[in-house]
Amino acid sequence: MRFVPRLWLCVVMLAMLLPAAQPAAAQTTSAGFRYFPETGHNVGLRMLQFYDANGGLDIFGLPLTEVLVDETGLAVQYFERARFEIHPDKIGNYRVQLSLAGTITSGAREDGPFAWLSASPDPQRSFFPESGHTLGGAFRWFWQSRGGLPVFGFPISEEFFEINPIDGQSYLVQYFQRARFEYHPDKQGTPYEVQLGLLGRQLLERSPLAQAATARAPRVMLLGSATTGFAASAEEREHNIARAVAMLDGLVVQPNTEFSFNAVGDFTEANGFVEGYAIVGDRLERVVGGGLCQVSTTLFRAVSNAGLRVTQRFGHSHIIYFYENTLGFDATVFDPVVDFRWFNNTAGSVYIDATSNPGAATVTMNMWGYSDGRKVSYEGPFTENWKQPGIPVWQLDQELPAGTVKQLVKGRPGVDVRYIRIIKNSAGQVLSRNEYLTKYQPWEDFFAYGPGVTPPPGVKVVPPRKR
Repeated sequence: MRFVPRLWLCVVMLAMLLPAAQPAAAQTTSAGFRYFPETGHNVGLRMLQFYDANGGLDIFGLPLTEVLVDETGLAVQYFERARFEIHPDKIGNYRVQLSLAGTITSGAREDGPFAWLSASPDPQRSFFPESGHTLGGAFRWFWQSRGGLPVFGFPISEEFFEINPIDGQSYLVQYFQRARFEYHPDKQGTPYEVQLGLLGRQLLERSPLAQAATARAPRVMLLGSATTGFAASAEEREHNIARAVAMLDGLVVQPNTEFSFNAVGDFTEANGFVEGYAIVGDRLERVVGGGLCQVSTTLFRAVSNAGLRVTQRFGHSHIIYFYENTLGFDATVFDPVVDFRWFNNTAGSVYIDATSNPGAATVTMNMWGYSDGRKVSYEGPFTENWKQPGIPVWQLDQELPAGTVKQLVKGRPGVDVRYIRIIKNSAGQVLSRNEYLTKYQPWEDFFAYGPGVTPPPGVKVVPPRKR
């Protein structure tokens, strides 16, 4: 990705220092994934939501692989009748899409039943000028009632008879961008009169990578999780948190792969992020992306609790009270200089399940994957070198109403905080011990004031905020 320097800061609100809490270790469950014993594969998170919402087993068939990276670098999962794709540049309902299996397996033909029509020769059939083909009868009913354009795409052929390459039988078929419809007269009057061709299997047979991924897999388990709160955040901060969470949700990290937070995507105004107040040095500034640290911190905690290898992590310069007052257990990001990175050192893919709950003002990260029985515990926090904050800081903000004074930061001390993370295997043997060291600097009370206000004596007045 193209790196543009941006400062991701968390705008702090009024709060009191409470005793530090120890990070919680992971618990194991399988609620986010479904295991299919018939083929020995898992379907989960965004893919499971898409699968269930669009017909499930009847439409797509059984999963034939786990999620894998195909020859083009795209994360995909093969099913009997379709191939699912994960598009990391999309969010929400557009992150999971179906491959153009009909277009691929038909060989992009333009002859015979695939020849483009300028109009429908039969007024009883629906005509699609976007693809130059018609749709009618049982196929039209199935298309309209079982998913339509989002699932199957446009028709790319007329109806014709074709020998199925899987079973050698001849069927009346019609190709669509993402599917092939087959008419089964022996099933007339049942929900299975029209069925989808096994295009997922046909695509799998073309891919050595997919064929190598058909072996039965373990059940996917919850490896680690974390939740942080952002109550009393400004509206801009809440917006940025929700936007960043949506970008992370559903991402898949392959085994033996390093994940970079800064490489997730574009955290700029062009991609929907907004400005918010933040303290830069000892001044109040407007920065894009305030609140990103809430997301990176929550992800760091989930990764740590899962026992995954943390390869790069930087603590905040000051204590941030949004993070449940768990001192020394946060991660800040500053693109491109300061990043949060971790390495998938498990035997399978790790799936990021990220949610933001505006009503509860919480962010939750769940890390899913194959469990090898590793357990995580912590020693600490150990604190030393406490330093009290200095005199309050005041700054003029011409955009505030005349006579207004706002306290943006409640002063807090500085301190060095150290945690020890211990990872043990299923037999209780220690696999690793690593230290998280954070050096917090003291932070003074910070006040912004509007025109007509005179700062009290004995405070530090800094130059006005830049517009």
